[in-house]
Amino acid sequence: MTKKLKTRSPLLLTSSFLATFLGTAFSSMSIANVNYADNSGFSITNESESYAPVEVVYSHFIQHVDMWWPKDHTWWKGALRIDEQAGGCFCETTDTASAAHMQVSYVEPNKKVVMTGGLGPLQEMGMSGALTWEFSTIASSTSSDANTQDGRIPKTKVTLTYHASGNIHFNGQKASNEDAANLVRVVDKVQAQQLNALTAFSDNN
Repeated sequence: MTKKLKTRSPLLLTSSFLATFLGTAFSSMSIANVNYADNSGFSITNESESYAPVEVVYSHFIQHVDMWWPKDHTWWKGALRIDEQAGGCFCETTDTASAAHMQVSYVEPNKKVVMTGGLGPLQEMGMSGALTWEFSTIASSTSSDANTQDGRIPKTKVTLTYHASGNIHFNGQKASNEDAANLVRVVDKVQAQQLNALTAFSDNN
């Protein structure tokens, strides 16, 4: 059977969507920042930490995306996969449909993955960007374990940065800078939820 490409965004910009994500509470371990935002593009950065080793967090990121990525951030709650190679796909499939959420453009295992494209409603706006996942080992709280260097427990920090460009518009009308900034704040919260889902999954698996 020929698979159909979905043409409607999974994250509609409705009042209920805005209310849901603007009111969402996130882990205190997450640090979010809107670097800039206007109606021609934006830059946002989120950080989250896990007690799992960097190799484990990275492995979960690639191999178990279908388990940690929030299903309400998908088109049809379908199966997700990330192809670990340049030119690969961050894709969703069902028995009758398929969608490319983003394309993988850079892979440095256990360190960095870059994806390009527009997520959610940004895709249909014709916006494009670079979504960069960076993985690093950091020292955490002190430990009495003599086997830990300098008494510090190593942790993994994941930094998620999204630089996007293109006209932000609603129903074909270019957004004001204020409305664009409001949208970007929602995107920032959504990506914080996605990032925290990865680190929480890594802590518990």
